[in-house]
Amino acid sequence: MKIIDRAALTLLIFGGIHLLLIGLFGFNIVETLLGEVDQWGVRIIYILIGLSALWCFKYYSFTPRGGSRLKDR
Repeated sequence: MKIIDRAALTLLIFGGIHLLLIGLFGFNIVETLLGEVDQWGVRIIYILIGLSALWCFKYYSFTPRGGSRLKDR
């Protein structure tokens, strides 16, 4: 599972940078590399980024060794 975790995190970081470029400059790198949104290549990339985000939800349950940082609050 470690490979899937790293791949998901990498795609999630890529998606974040992608959205940053769209927000700041209006530049869509996925469409530039793979074509219009209507093409399957672009849709597959967006689906993979979305699935990666869903996969990374499991990190919310991660607590450092020794328990939650919030338990004494």
